[in-house]
Order: sequence, then C-alpha cells, then structure tokens
Amino acid sequence: MQRRPFIKNLISGGIALVCIVLLLKSLYQNYGLLQEQHLTFSPVQFSISLFPLVLSYFFIPAMWCGILVSFGISLPYRKAFCIQYLAHLGKYIPGKIWAYIAQSYLASQAHVSLAETLCSNAILMCLLSFSSLFVFAASFLAWNTFTFLTRLVLVVLSFFLIYLLFRMRLLETIFNLLLERFTGIHNTLHCESLYYKNIFIASSLEWFTFTIGLYCMIKSFYPIDILQSIIIVGTFSISWLVGYYAFLSPGGLGIQEGIQVYLLTFFFPAPISIVIALTSRLWLTIGDVLIFLFALALTIHDNRLQRSIHGSYS
Repeated sequence: MQRRPFIKNLISGGIALVCIVLLLKSLYQNYGLLQEQHLTFSPVQFSISLFPLVLSYFFIPAMWCGILVSFGISLPYRKAFCIQYLAHLGKYIPGKIWAYIAQSYLASQAHVSLAETLCSNAILMCLLSFSSLFVFAASFLAWNTFTFLTRLVLVVLSFFLIYLLFRMRLLETIFNLLLERFTGIHNTLHCESLYYKNIFIASSLEWFTFTIGLYCMIKSFYPIDILQSIIIVGTFSISWLVGYYAFLSPGGLGIQEGIQVYLLTFFFPAPISIVIALTSRLWLTIGDVLIFLFALALTIHDNRLQRSIHGSYS
C-alpha cells in the first residue's frame, strides 16, 4: 500500500517528462526552420511582462474572499492572499491535492473550517473553469479558419456559460452533497448573499491583465499583433484548463504545452508554436515563484509584527 503513492508520483513525473522531451525533440528536428525566423530575445521586455503577470495573481484572492463572504465568512484580503500563494507551489507536486491540503491547513489557522475551504475552492475553480472556457470561445472570433456561423454559435454558448455563473445555488447544493458524501461533513453551507457577478468581473480583469503580460512576453522574442495575441490567450486558456484537470500531470506540465502547441500550429510554424508554449510555461513558473516569495515575505512580516505587539503587552 505504501508503494502506491510512489508509483503514482513516478507515473506523473514520467508523463510530464515524456511530453516535454517530445516537444524538445520536435523543436530540435525543426531547428533549421526556427533559425529562418531570426528570433531576437529582449530580456528587458521579458522582465517587463512579469509585472502584469504578477498583477493578475492579485485578483484570485479577491474572488476567494467574495465567495467566503457569500457564506457569511469575513477573511481579510491580505490573509487570503498569503493563504492562497503560500500553498500555490503545491500544484507542481504530483497528486494535485497538496496545494489544497496546505491551503486547508493555513485557512484553519485563520478560523476557516475544512468544509468552508473545500466548498469555496470548488466554487472558485468552477468559476475559473467557466471563465477559461469563455475566453477560449471568445478567442474564436479571431480564428479565420472557422465560418462565421461556427464562431457565432460558440459566442452564444459562451454567453450561456455566463448565465450558468449566476445560477450558483445549484452548484452550492451539489457541493454540499459532495462534501457530505466524501468528507462526512454534515454542517452544509448556505449562501446568505451571492456576489458571483462581481467575482466574474474580477475574473475578466484577471484574464485582461494576463493577456497584456502574455502579449509583452511573446513580443520579447517574436513579433505578433493584437489578433494573434487573442488567439494565443485562447489556446492558453483551454490548454491550462485541460492541464489542470489532468490528474496525473503535476501542474499540467507537458499536457498543457502539448495541447497548446497543437492548437497554435493552425496559425504559427511548428517550432514557433513549441517555443511559445515552452516559454509560456517558463514565464508562468517564474510568476508562481515570485508570488510565492511575496506571500512568504508578507507572512514573515505579519508574524514579526504580531510577536512585537504581543511582546509589548507582556
């Protein structure tokens, strides 16, 4: 029984490694075509692109706070920010659960129960998944490879998904049933008031800020226009979503890049598509590390401040 986690972790790491190796092999085989593109890398512009990327991270804790408020729980934004991003790097550990375990533990220190943490995060992930699907569908407006009727149908479907966002009472009931079924927690949650419209607006702002960062990042080595950046963001959103739900891939590593490369090859040469996907992963990982370090610094500062206050009263 003790060998099962090790085997699962080994398989997870193996899948991610195989996917990355295959992409690198394809890039090597198309190196001649890559040289013809005359790519020039600008470290300054790449560094600038990290600012909107890091800024986009600040919206998710606000969304989580809004969901907790709808449950009648008041959690300061600063505390929610530290809880979210101190546990954030756990997504790169095979198994997908470590980030949630860490977040549940940290939230319990802030007097947020396990049921409230799990349910609010499940709703948050549903909202992020819906917004990712919406971004992907909206990006089809720039896909000239499809007929106008096809793009129109996709836009209508995306608006239907937005409508679902405001029917969260159904999701709330489902989450409560799942919590009771799989965790044995019987004190089901009830939303006194719903703020999911504001949360969806925050999610839209997050994607808008992220798009600016992604555009600047790709411009640091390859010339693209606004329409191309919309296409790239759309492919990123759907590949991120599939990678997130790919249980055997830590952080969607390999799976996300493979799907993004496949979609990008409809618009860009294969080596450019691979470079965009791999550079996006590197860029996003740097952002994950930066936001973790910022959350860690805030936590250390708050703990020192709290100890000094307690020391002055003792």
